[in-house]
Amino acid sequence: MEFEDILYQVDPDGVATLTINRPERMNALRPQTTGEIRQAITLAREDDAVRCLLVTGAGRAFCAGDDFQAIFLAENRENRQIDRQVRRIKDGEVSLDDLFALEKPTVAAINGPAVGYGMDLALYCDIRFASANARMGWFFVRRGVLGTVGGTFILRQIVGLSKALELTMTGDMVPADEALRIGLVSKVVPEADLMAEARAMAHRLASGPPLAQRAVKRAMHKGFQMDWKTLGEYQQALGDVLWQTEDHREGVDSFVEKREPHYKGR
Repeated sequence: MEFEDILYQVDPDGVATLTINRPERMNALRPQTTGEIRQAITLAREDDAVRCLLVTGAGRAFCAGDDFQAIFLAENRENRQIDRQVRRIKDGEVSLDDLFALEKPTVAAINGPAVGYGMDLALYCDIRFASANARMGWFFVRRGVLGTVGGTFILRQIVGLSKALELTMTGDMVPADEALRIGLVSKVVPEADLMAEARAMAHRLASGPPLAQRAVKRAMHKGFQMDWKTLGEYQQALGDVLWQTEDHREGVDSFVEKREPHYKGR
């Protein structure tokens, strides 16, 4: 599949890399970009060879959010905004939260500013690595609008209600060291090392047991909706299935035989 606004490639070890490729616009999202990202997520979901999805941006930014210059012209701004929302409803393009729903592991390599929708895109990933010059900010409030559940739901789970309200109501930028301190990212590395570190994590995840990883992710997401007792029963049901898989037997056999496991997702 040919893309214009993104790059998408799958390496032999099962890591798919999705790169937002509009560096001249700091990887800001126009409707075409959003559509291409969703197509790439679908490819990753449906391709059994893909074990992990790595998301990053080309150039000096991760993603600068919505490209308002591309979306709206100065004239007829209000009508164009309404037209855009109608088109989103008709196309089913409410947001990029299908990245959050992807059951395969996802890693964000935040190489620079991630603001507005760009911050949400990073929050939708399971694990976030940032370069030392990365910054994150939920800019929607600065534009007088409300963003997606990346900030109002996921961010709250990560940093707590008070800090989430502070960041979403002020739109303040969070530098990399502060993002690490409050748990927004898992690791901060020098800019030159970011992709190597993120790829190492992606390949580590890609070599893991996909069925167990999927079960972990499902249980984590269900935990947002269930009390602990119901979640425990749900996990028990998932665990009972995993005990019967070839991957479980491979995990045990490789431990006994003192070798690296080779999981097949069966």
